[in-house]
Amino acid sequence: MTETPEPGEIDLDNITLTGSLKAVTEHLRTVAGPAARDLTRREADALLRAYLEPGCFPEAVRRLAARHLLVLVGEHGTGRRLGGLALLSRMSLAESTISVLSPAADAHDLLSAVEYEPGRAYLLHDWIAVSTDRTELVNLARKLAELGSYLVITRSGGPSHAVEVEHPWSAPPPGELFDLCLAAFDRRAGLSQEELARARDLAPTLATPAEVVRLAGRLATGCGPGELAGGEAGEEAGGEDVAAWFDTKPPMREVLAVAALAFTHRLAGPVFDHQLSRLEQLCHEQGRRPLTAPLIGDRDGLVAFREPHQHARVLAELSARYGFWLWQPLREWVRSLPGQGAAVQMRAAHGVALLARHSLKDVRQEFLEVWARGSAAERVAAANVLSYMCVAETLAPEALRIALAWAEDPRHVRATTAAAALGGGLAVRYPDDCDRWLRRLERAGGPAASVASQSLRTRHRR
Repeated sequence: MTETPEPGEIDLDNITLTGSLKAVTEHLRTVAGPAARDLTRREADALLRAYLEPGCFPEAVRRLAARHLLVLVGEHGTGRRLGGLALLSRMSLAESTISVLSPAADAHDLLSAVEYEPGRAYLLHDWIAVSTDRTELVNLARKLAELGSYLVITRSGGPSHAVEVEHPWSAPPPGELFDLCLAAFDRRAGLSQEELARARDLAPTLATPAEVVRLAGRLATGCGPGELAGGEAGEEAGGEDVAAWFDTKPPMREVLAVAALAFTHRLAGPVFDHQLSRLEQLCHEQGRRPLTAPLIGDRDGLVAFREPHQHARVLAELSARYGFWLWQPLREWVRSLPGQGAAVQMRAAHGVALLARHSLKDVRQEFLEVWARGSAAERVAAANVLSYMCVAETLAPEALRIALAWAEDPRHVRATTAAAALGGGLAVRYPDDCDRWLRRLERAGGPAASVASQSLRTRHRR
């Protein structure tokens, strides 16, 4: 590595600038592992403990048994991953272990580069291939049939030309799923009928089957429906307390305080006050932070939400309830946070990653694409957002998709951001894919090559 980085490079030996990359990556290692791995039958059975087959399931079983390859096509949050596991569990297999493949493999890779074993089951969730090749998928189905093996792929969007191997997917009825989960989780006897009724009324309003399962899971441990469990790594919220506070139509100053905290969670009080003042100036609001706001507390001298679940839920409520007049200055303020120091940058990246669960398109357009071609601090922030996104099973493939799109043109400044991200949290989830793309960037030359080399050295020193 050169002692003085060329213009456009990110110096990964600059501790002030990039210490956060290592910190975020190490945090991810404690809560997540590689996406591509072998899933034992016991693990699959545990995941399917409270699985409810949707109406499209029987036909999917028939088609998978006949074709040996099935691509489940539908939207996020419809239970496609568990659907794939349930379908594979219905097949006659010589080996009960399910091999989970990388979502980055394209149709050609799946046909030519994967070494399938006879009588085995394979799952590829959230396929991020840009396009599907009908001929190669049909040939892949024939290959799997000859081996007596099965592969289920899930992807978002509508049907493609490969209709022979595609099947539309939908979610099961939430009310029926809720009742099944309560029975499977052996609900604690102390729960009142009133609490049960409230939960049953809440279940159909939840956005995904996963949220219904979490609601039933919390009831099984004796928590009320207002304490809906956290989601990925305990960060996706579901409590009524946050919604109830927003229902009171709080004054603008308090809304700005919780909005600021969503992107600066757990900063020291004076630092938070300074960042909040900057946001208030953009919004033409003035006044001291509301120290006794219902959602804002103090933990060891750090300003934080009173309950962990409130962080993500505040972002969900802000996305659903407020429009341009709040989000226009809020976006401008968030975009400025990487330049406010490493600690602020990390917390801003975490907040943006949580926001991606509710508005991925907005996050990519308003923050990631802007930061990815900005200053070194902004590009590190973008890389950290992708790392934090890897905590969530549903967002990890999207983070990989974004990084690989940036890496396509090694001459573009975004490729340096991709090189930093591929050496960070993405490498925890997708180590083989990241190594392959980092070596590709290293060979291509230019500023991205230097960052890729640094990322590879850092990865292999761990």
